[in-house]
This record gives sequence, C-alpha cells and structure tokens, in this order.
Amino acid sequence: MKYRKFAASLIASAAMLVAAATPAQEPVREIVNITGDLYRGIDNAHRTVFLVTDGGIILTDPINLEFAQWLKAELDQRFDVPVRYVLYSHYHDDHASGGNVFAETATFVGHENMIPNLAAEAGNPVFQHVRPPDITYSDRMSVTLGGRTVEMIHSPPSHSNDSSIIRFPDERLIFAVDWVNVRRVPFQNLGGGPVGPWIEANRHLQATVDYDVVAPGHGPIGSKADVDHSTQYLVDLLAAVRAGIDAGQSLEEMQETILMEDYSDYAQRDAWMQMNIQGAYQGEMANQ
Repeated sequence: MKYRKFAASLIASAAMLVAAATPAQEPVREIVNITGDLYRGIDNAHRTVFLVTDGGIILTDPINLEFAQWLKAELDQRFDVPVRYVLYSHYHDDHASGGNVFAETATFVGHENMIPNLAAEAGNPVFQHVRPPDITYSDRMSVTLGGRTVEMIHSPPSHSNDSSIIRFPDERLIFAVDWVNVRRVPFQNLGGGPVGPWIEANRHLQATVDYDVVAPGHGPIGSKADVDHSTQYLVDLLAAVRAGIDAGQSLEEMQETILMEDYSDYAQRDAWMQMNIQGAYQGEMANQ
C-alpha cells in the first residue's frame, strides 16, 4: 500500500507537469556520448542510457512513447544494430512507458516486483504504454551482448520496491533513477513517504556497488562522491525535521526555519525544498 501511495503521488505530479505544458512547447531531445560506446538519451528533464555493441543495443528506460519513437528513429539512423535489451529502472510510467516501440527486436528485463506493481495499476490509463518485463530477477542478474555485459542490482525499497541499479562495468558507471540525485534536491515531497528508506538505499549503493560515475534519471552526471553528498542532504533533512517535531513545531514553522544552507547550490532547491520538508514530515508523522 505504501508504494501505491508513492505511485499515486508521482502520477499526480506528472499530470500537473503535463497540464502545465503548452502545444507550442517543443520537447528538448538529444543523444550525448558519455564515453566510448555508452550514450545518454535526453527527453526534457528525463534521462536514459544505452550501450551500443556489435550484437545490438542495450537500452535502459524508454521513458515515454513519443520519446521512444524518436529514439528508435535516431538509433536506426546512427547505428546499424537494433535494440536487443530494454532494462527497466523501475515500473513508474514516466520512465517505463514506450517499450513496445522496441518489441520486435528487444527482450525486456526488470525486477520481479514490477509484475505485481503493474498488476495493481491495471486499468490506470497512465500505465497503458508500459510493457511488462519478459524476464525478471530477484537480487542480481546480468545480460551479455556483443561481448559486453551489463548488470542489474536490486536496490532496497525507497522510491519504489522494484528499483534496479543498472551497472556498466567497463565504463564503471551506474544508471539509477529518482532515489539517486546529483547536486539536486529530490522531486517534490519524495512521494510523501519516509526518508529513512531513501537514506538506506543510498548507503546500500555506496557500500555494495563498485562504480565511479553515476548517470541518474534526472539531472547531471556525477561521481560517487556526489552521491555521498546527496545522501548527506537526506540525512540532514531528516534530522532537521525530527528536531522540529520534537520541539513541537508545525510543518509550516519547519518550512520557515529549516534552511539547509549547506546545499544552497542544489538544483530545484527553491522549487522543491519546502516540499521535501513536507514529505519528510509526513513520513515521520505516519510512523508515530
């Protein structure tokens, strides 16, 4: 139930963003080389990663139907190999939609919790373009194509309970979405759930996964040290909210007095930090 609440909040937020767009706005889409045969696809604020091999392309999130259609045309034009694998970061529609564009050539892989999560959203129109995985895993798995291997590692529940860390060993890079950020505050109210699991998921990543570079689902590429810094933001946010609760402050008072000045350079700080405080507060109050 907790994760369905997360999803509902995220779906509502996505709907607000869509409603705010106007027909005159053209999407910002591009493909950027990260290193060697590894590339990043950009669709407005969303990001995906793909690896080109002699045997085909290993793609992470298709993001949405329109972007997937655009991306397929670009890949067909630029590279002489099809998409052979689509590796999902998690089930949320704003990252996992559009997979059917690659269905003729690709196998779809996701964590086993994607299946019940998508089943719980049956009939929800925002999930209509999310293709379920063909193959699922529980803890770790890898796919090999054209002599290159990509790993999928299940993260402890935070933003969702089916989040995958997608690791490119040769490039020492990971792709992780929504619960990992680089010098950017988390989206709005963090799904309205507790912050503790986000901290634990980030600590698990830092302690157990060997990597140097992170390409998150939103925002800039960064380093492992950047993830440490973003994890500390969550730790400090939770500590400040708990201190405010212990002092008998209201949510509004906390939003006025919690300044998080050590993170003044974080992207989206002005837009979302007060909502971050709200999410942390809601999570703590729900646990009391």
